[in-house]
Amino acid sequence: MSSNFLFLAERFPALEKMGNLAEIYLYTDPNTCLYKMGSLAETIVNYIFEIENLTPPSGNDNTHANRIKLLQKKNMLSNTISNIFYVLRINRNEAVHAGYDSIEECITLIEMAYTLSVWFMQIYGDNEYEPLPFVALEDFRSQANYQELIDENKKLSAELEKAQAAALSKPLRTHIHTSELRQRAEKANRRVRLSDKETSYIIDVLTEQSSDNEKQRLTESRKSFRRFLLQTMGVISILVGPLILFTASVTHRLAFPKSLSETAAYANGTGAILPFCIGALAVLALVYAIVYAHDKLDKLFTIGMAAGFTVVAMQPYSSAYTENTQIGLLGASPLVSNILHISGYSIGFGCMILWIMLSFGKSDRRTSLRTQEKRLRNTIYYCSGIAMMMSLTLFIFNSTGLFGDAFPVVFAECAMLLFGGISCLIKGGLLLRDKT
Repeated sequence: MSSNFLFLAERFPALEKMGNLAEIYLYTDPNTCLYKMGSLAETIVNYIFEIENLTPPSGNDNTHANRIKLLQKKNMLSNTISNIFYVLRINRNEAVHAGYDSIEECITLIEMAYTLSVWFMQIYGDNEYEPLPFVALEDFRSQANYQELIDENKKLSAELEKAQAAALSKPLRTHIHTSELRQRAEKANRRVRLSDKETSYIIDVLTEQSSDNEKQRLTESRKSFRRFLLQTMGVISILVGPLILFTASVTHRLAFPKSLSETAAYANGTGAILPFCIGALAVLALVYAIVYAHDKLDKLFTIGMAAGFTVVAMQPYSSAYTENTQIGLLGASPLVSNILHISGYSIGFGCMILWIMLSFGKSDRRTSLRTQEKRLRNTIYYCSGIAMMMSLTLFIFNSTGLFGDAFPVVFAECAMLLFGGISCLIKGGLLLRDKT
């Protein structure tokens, strides 16, 4: 049986060979069939650029997809033709990168490639060309001489491959005035008629793509909000220490505090800063745990942070400025409040240390993707975790009274918050992003 693409042989022999090869490979090698139809569509785009004397995108942007976009931008493709180009392109990509093959889809796509070829011929070849009805290809897989037909197809395909290469090496000799091309295009676009099978296939593909785009949009929105959470946690952690020290020493002219924790018991504006900021960190950690935690450990660490920081925000550490016998939201005695505060502090920041050291670098540890920035990020995560661990240890020991009043643990607390904040800002993409 003769090829549906035979009408291209005189003016566009390379296209005729590609179409013929796609038909030959249909029942013997559908993967190559998909590739040939994609190549036919790409060659048509390249021919349009050559005939229309268009400048293709420059450098790495000169891809098949971008060349199609450029034609669309210039209003040179109707929606129907654009959809055909898109369908043939993504199926070729699937064939090349995923080894995809489907005889059922190839049957529809060959008819679509035929429709595209007729459109191209009517604009850039013979504008009076009247296409013959597309003839479905015979399925010879059940025939008795199946193997003989395969052998014949192999010989024919080898000859056609050589002929295709030779045809592609020859320049086009089509010279048509631009105004006439536009008239031809208008006429050809009106004459495009898709079969019910082609229309249904395009609708299915576009619907699937729309769904994928929506999922991608939601994924990007989630990533953006996740970065916002981390960056907010980072900013709060870094600023809370200096803000408390400034407010206590400068605004209220109190003695320099030995610990950030004891300022929560101050009966002035300073006393509200630590509970408010640590409470905000608890809320942010809880939101992260519910929405973004990607494994059990990640969720465990962030929930632990939320629980620990909540206790810290509720129960202050008593100080020389404590006047009441019942303090905090739970109305506990100073001793009980101190125990709760230290326990919450230890749990919250202990979980934060583990979160930073064990979870933050996971996405950067794949050797094949490790850039200089990723190595530096992981180093900072580990160093920050160690520094925070040392600071937390000093805080706990100081709380037991081992150091007396000699050691100003406030510096250890500020260091712990600073290193935790820097790690969150890096993980949130505000610092040390990949250059590429």
